[in-house]
Amino acid sequence: MVTIGFLVEGDSEAILIKSDSFQSYLQSLNLVCYTDLVINAKSKSYLYHPAGDFLKLELRVSGWLLSLEDKGAEKIFILLDMDDSDATYTIFKSKVCSRPVDIIIGARQELEAWYLADTIALRKYLESDIDEIADPENYLEPLEEIKKLRLLHQKRGVSDKKVLTKNMLANGFSLKGAALHPNCPSARYFRDKLLSVASL
Repeated sequence: MVTIGFLVEGDSEAILIKSDSFQSYLQSLNLVCYTDLVINAKSKSYLYHPAGDFLKLELRVSGWLLSLEDKGAEKIFILLDMDDSDATYTIFKSKVCSRPVDIIIGARQELEAWYLADTIALRKYLESDIDEIADPENYLEPLEEIKKLRLLHQKRGVSDKKVLTKNMLANGFSLKGAALHPNCPSARYFRDKLLSVASL
């Protein structure tokens, strides 16, 4: 069993990682992540700097990473939205404060793109047999697309990201489901990195 920790961008990511379903998924891979091994940075700006200025990031992030290690994390994942911040994932990753041993996972746009990618959970949430979303990571604002779909199919809106995350989890959302989508490479990358750590 490998103990892992997470440093995440915000509330939605923390809710996902701490959820019973995600914890069960980790256990199925022979990974463990206790709730105190999830640190919510509360803002992407605490983890990423557009010019890669680590002097502004290093002290806070280093403290968080050391805290996770002190609590037993053998591997640390940093989870944040790429948001079209940079032309390539490699450039984006170079601007996230981390160390070579940390694994950075960037949702190509935002976490909500993964909800669009999990067709089964999305259908349950919308209570509609919608077609598979062809390119979930091509939406600059995936939350807005989910809002449109919910208004169309249920005549209801979406109150906020945290509530949406809880509702998607309640309707069976899983990283595994999102990673199965042919056009959701960031979810697949996350899944594959978990699998690689599990095989250590």
